[in-house]
Amino acid sequence: MTWTWWMTLAVILAVLLIGCIPVGVDAAYGEGGIRLAVKIWLFRLQLLPQKPKKKKKPAQKAAPKQKKPAPEKPAGEKKPNPLLSGGVDGILELLDLGVQTLGDLRRKLRVEELTLHVCIGGSDDPAAAAMRYGRAWAAIGAITPALDRLFVIKKRDIQPALDYNETSMKVDARLITTITIGRSLALALHAGVRFLKILNQRKKAV
Repeated sequence: MTWTWWMTLAVILAVLLIGCIPVGVDAAYGEGGIRLAVKIWLFRLQLLPQKPKKKKKPAQKAAPKQKKPAPEKPAGEKKPNPLLSGGVDGILELLDLGVQTLGDLRRKLRVEELTLHVCIGGSDDPAAAAMRYGRAWAAIGAITPALDRLFVIKKRDIQPALDYNETSMKVDARLITTITIGRSLALALHAGVRFLKILNQRKKAV
């Protein structure tokens, strides 16, 4: 094999390896507020809460020079937006694209962890709290099968709790999702091609 073949093979292997790298989102909510991080393979980028930045002393700026006002351009006719020119039909096409993209995403997205702990306080009104507790279990029973149909969930922990010593409700939630770079790029490419087709059709119709 020549060096050209070796280089081609190396590029193909590199693309395949990069496509297998997982990327994901780690979102959580609790007493400490919202926490949000993005994970790319072994690296983690914390988005929320943001670290406080050190304040720098403002530099002294020179007095701004007075600029001559730019001559006003004659107002021309605004070109119609090709995506909105179709009226309701155009909006429905975009909604259909969004629904199909979400459907493709849910088949490629993996939920590594889904945790939801809801503690219902019942010190003020124990009877009402018990009713809310029962409704919470009923809602979980209805939502859980739908989640299983929509997503592949590796770890799931959804359960309410009732505490007669608490006055307010407490919520602790966490969601960790992953998708490979290859799958996300394929999804974005597929959605982008369909969007360009819709845009081209609307431009011809204008």
